[in-house]
Amino acid sequence: MKLSVCIFTFNHAAFIAQAIESVLKQQANFEFEVIIGEDCSTDRTRDIVESFQAKYPDKVRAFLNPKNLGVMPNNVYILGQARGEYIALLDGDDYWLGTEKLQHQVDFLDANPDFVLCFHDAKVLGLNGQIGPQTCCGDKQKKVVSLSDIVCDTHIPTGSVVFRRSALKKFPPPNYCSLKATDRPLFLFLSEFGRSYYFNETWSVYRKHPNGDWTGRPYQSQYLTHLQIYTFMNKHLKRKHESAFCSCETRVAYELAFELLKHGRVKRARYAFRRFLRASKGLTPFNLGVLYKTLKFYNLMFRHWITSTQAVVTRNIASKASV
Repeated sequence: MKLSVCIFTFNHAAFIAQAIESVLKQQANFEFEVIIGEDCSTDRTRDIVESFQAKYPDKVRAFLNPKNLGVMPNNVYILGQARGEYIALLDGDDYWLGTEKLQHQVDFLDANPDFVLCFHDAKVLGLNGQIGPQTCCGDKQKKVVSLSDIVCDTHIPTGSVVFRRSALKKFPPPNYCSLKATDRPLFLFLSEFGRSYYFNETWSVYRKHPNGDWTGRPYQSQYLTHLQIYTFMNKHLKRKHESAFCSCETRVAYELAFELLKHGRVKRARYAFRRFLRASKGLTPFNLGVLYKTLKFYNLMFRHWITSTQAVVTRNIASKASV
């Protein structure tokens, strides 16, 4: 078997047929299988997946979980069922474009054994149901991507990835399933074994919708997930890329602190800012940028305190006047 397409799905009844059909349309000079991890959906997703399995019994292998495993355990389990030399990824709410995507990516990996992964750009289907002009990667994305690039500077659309299954021999590392996101940790893990290559082509569509695993999360959960990944993967990689992880952690912690402060969550904002300061110690040297951000944060804190105090005084005056 040359390639396994792994599709991960939960409550994707409105989208899963389009995802599977976009895979079955692929034309390639090699054999590939379609593996679908259906994580005990509460809508009609399972019925749709079973209908494709019945129609294409030699092509589609459906794994129908008897109970909901959760996003990360389901993904890890399905990756373990792959039999191909290469693995292609697709979330059940996204879909591929064209018919030769897999052929191009497999040809590249066959010809370049020092690359572990290749990916491409993706169009974005917005919350308004329309595909806009903005894409996931853009023209400025580097062609050759290292592990340090993937830490936080490179966005890799999940549905664009094809990688070597041989890189999964020691996957997953201990406690991996405790992570709250599936894509970046996997790409970081794979990048231990080689470089990644970028095709400046839009061969897939990334769909944003209110129930999406990522777009459906509140801002605080997204930021905290990034921080969790940085901590876990930095340790897993034995701190060989400490500078890259610290740089990203400072940026995310700082942005989170300001978002929390804007929403009036002062105590949590202070905690996030302390994390920013701790991560900044990993940057050499302690630069003026950190000092500037510190002054900016405490200036905003002071303004928030003034506003809050004025509001309390105004309420007290109004209360006394009404007596």
